Amino acid sequence: MSGTALVLLALCVGVVRSEFTDIPGLIITQHPEGGAVPYGERYDFTCVAETSPDKTVEYSWARITDLDSLNPVMENLDTDETGSEGVYIEYNAQTSAFYFCIVTSDSFKTTSNGAYLEVAYLEDFASDGGPAPITYTESRLYIELQCQVPNSNPYPEVQWYKYGVKYSAENTILQRDSEGQPSNLIIFDLTVDDSGTYYCEVTNEGAEKTYRTDSAFIEIGTDAVTMGEYPPVEVVPSYNVEGYEAGSITLYAGVASKPQAEYEWALNNAVITTGGRYTIEDYGRALVITDLSAEDEGSYIVSYKLDGVLEGTTNIRLGVILTVKSDGDIYDYATVSGEDLELDCGCVGSPPDWLQYAADSPGTRWFKDGVLLENGTNTEVYVTVNLKRTGKALIRSVNSEGSGTYSCNCFNHQEFKTFTKNVFVADERQALTIAADKEGWGLVGSTVSIACQAEGIPRPIIEWYKGGNLVVEGVFPRDDGFRIEYERSMFKTIGYLVVDNAEWLDSGVFECKASHTVREVEYNLTTTAVLSIARPTSCRIQCLNTTVEEGKTATIVCGVSGVPLPTVSYTKINATDDSLIELEEAFGTVNNLSYLIIPNVRLEDAGMYRGDATNVATGGFLARFDTLMLTVTPTSSRMSMNKVIGLSVLVAFLLLGGLVAIILFGRWRRESAFKAEMKRLIKDREVEVSEMQQRLQLRSMEHRLPAMGNPLHQLPETRRQLPSFYAANIAVMAAAPGAKFLPPSLADLKKRKLMSTSVIHEDRSVSPSSVKTTGLSDVEN
Repeated sequence: MSGTALVLLALCVGVVRSEFTDIPGLIITQHPEGGAVPYGERYDFTCVAETSPDKTVEYSWARITDLDSLNPVMENLDTDETGSEGVYIEYNAQTSAFYFCIVTSDSFKTTSNGAYLEVAYLEDFASDGGPAPITYTESRLYIELQCQVPNSNPYPEVQWYKYGVKYSAENTILQRDSEGQPSNLIIFDLTVDDSGTYYCEVTNEGAEKTYRTDSAFIEIGTDAVTMGEYPPVEVVPSYNVEGYEAGSITLYAGVASKPQAEYEWALNNAVITTGGRYTIEDYGRALVITDLSAEDEGSYIVSYKLDGVLEGTTNIRLGVILTVKSDGDIYDYATVSGEDLELDCGCVGSPPDWLQYAADSPGTRWFKDGVLLENGTNTEVYVTVNLKRTGKALIRSVNSEGSGTYSCNCFNHQEFKTFTKNVFVADERQALTIAADKEGWGLVGSTVSIACQAEGIPRPIIEWYKGGNLVVEGVFPRDDGFRIEYERSMFKTIGYLVVDNAEWLDSGVFECKASHTVREVEYNLTTTAVLSIARPTSCRIQCLNTTVEEGKTATIVCGVSGVPLPTVSYTKINATDDSLIELEEAFGTVNNLSYLIIPNVRLEDAGMYRGDATNVATGGFLARFDTLMLTVTPTSSRMSMNKVIGLSVLVAFLLLGGLVAIILFGRWRRESAFKAEMKRLIKDREVEVSEMQQRLQLRSMEHRLPAMGNPLHQLPETRRQLPSFYAANIAVMAAAPGAKFLPPSLADLKKRKLMSTSVIHEDRSVSPSSVKTTGLSDVEN
């Protein structure tokens, strides 16, 4: 599901509602693992479980030695101090068995998967278990060298040696028993070169032991050489063998003949050749099959021919032991009090081999908190006509006591699996919420999916619709290609609508419906998502010329388009012969925009480059390319240009500065002359005004009454007519020794307030009689 949809759902409803954060549950997060151990040696098992909320977990251990019943009984094991910590140590392994971890927390209880411990051993050869020295003197087709394989678990690897070197030749075949296990060595079409010292070696990796027979010299006399033609003699008979799903197996066949036979393998009348999961080896006598599946099960017919003529066949029956798993609802589940609780383990895999009747599934049984579920008043456990449990059970009208940990066992003779389902019974329904991807996008022929998520109590179911019709695998919208996959937890269901080998007509709007039923009332919500299937197109690419300074980072830009989006690669075009030069990884990197980034570019990096765009590997049609020129400017030329520009700027600045200076200097000269002239005029004016005031003062004093003691009357006439202001000063100081009388300034004249009857007329003679007599205060002011 898209991250956006999940975030929106979390924001809208919260992934887990606050009122249900303490719902109890128990789960085993690490199941014990099995393996092989030499007889009498030590083996350690580890088990880890978690609870919700976090509570104390107690561990105990048990085992099943003989798994030969649909109701196997576990043997409880004594543990040391490590047992309560989830660790069990088998100090002295003597018997192969399934080991189990039993986990308990409060009233909750469950069991782990069974961990199969195989106790391996290998005995030594008997004194006469190997080949005996012999000289053959009579002509024959083949000889047989003995290897009596000792007791072992599991069956050991058998290897023959000649002169101390592993031996295998075109004219040798290992004889096999009814289960396909090897032993004796068959040498046919004899020659004197087949003489030599032979011995047999067996190895059991689990037991960590290897044994070998005594060496024996085998001599093929000249008279024992195979002469003429011999019809085929079967060395490897028909046999039955089992392999494991997803594993590998080698099937063997072989006849002794002269000339040597040609082999052909077939299954269900279909001839098998080397390719895919099949490999034919050992001169046609061995067939290797990898990644085994149920479709590999059956009878393999090996035909052997001489000169194209069929001489016989061998039948090898292969059975595939399918892995035990569950396709049922073994996920945590929340429901409402009063509703029925349906349990479906859905065990699939090979049935146990001890069953005396035909069955198509493993053994199954349900537990609640460690107690086996059996038929009762409100509980029904479903069984087949042979009383084999089907893996389904029903608890009617469940209440709060139905909350707990339910465990389902699925097992056969090779595996024992446990699937845990925590169940919570709520008092009331929790409303539904739903969210879906906005769009699922893909190309024609690809696999595309869109997701829809819903939450609620009871946990909702999800269905997909197109045009109002229910999407059903193998039915609608088409016979094949559409399927729905689910992820489930206690409150939540995620339904993925998956389209394989998508077609353009699969595009459209799909509706996701989430629903649950409480007390026979259905509640549902719907949302929509768009499925877009695009037809692939060819590529488009356009590259731009680039100029960069030496030592800088160059970015070569090539724009691309296409469906699906193309990837871009770059090469340099050889200027001599137009060949393409691959760029080293350290030369540059292509970013997520398909631009080529070249750090610290050099002068020699300049030239023509080619960008190739392709989307063929991802479903597109046609690759395209474009070229561009990378120009690298040297650092020295760039510096010269900078100097020229700088000098030009400096000259322009100086010229402009000189012009401004000239303008300012002329303005200063004019202002200075104007100021000097003004000072001269003001000075002359002050002198004239001062002299005029002195004459006025003198005239004023001449008309004062004698009673005032005017000192001017006491001066000679000549002194009284002095135009200078000094006479006035003398007179004033004589009348008032403390007074000071200084010549007035032009500023004083501007500030003085003359009386309206006192008017001074410049450039006219004034007689004393025409001047109004004023008081002394007027003179002082």
